[in-house]
Amino acid sequence: MAISRADLFRGRLRSEPVPSEAPQAMVARIGAACLSYTGTDCRMCGDHCDHAAIRFRPLGRGRWLPIIEEGGCTGCGDCATVCPVKAVTMEVATA
Repeated sequence: MAISRADLFRGRLRSEPVPSEAPQAMVARIGAACLSYTGTDCRMCGDHCDHAAIRFRPLGRGRWLPIIEEGGCTGCGDCATVCPVKAVTMEVATA
């Protein structure tokens, strides 16, 4: 069997078809390491959420409680990539 260079670079050399799995819906979760829980005003996750799914509720004394509205979270992961302490994680959404 002759293999062309174009087929090589286009990935047409698979011997068997790759099964396509349905992508699972993801949602963001904020862990205990979040800087907002310790009184440090960060809000990076909320600033990078294009869907405004992360809101901050004031707790007093400079503390803010981040709240993720699961109905608004699309699971894009933008909030998790900008968190300086990696407190935001992406998890499989529960039905």
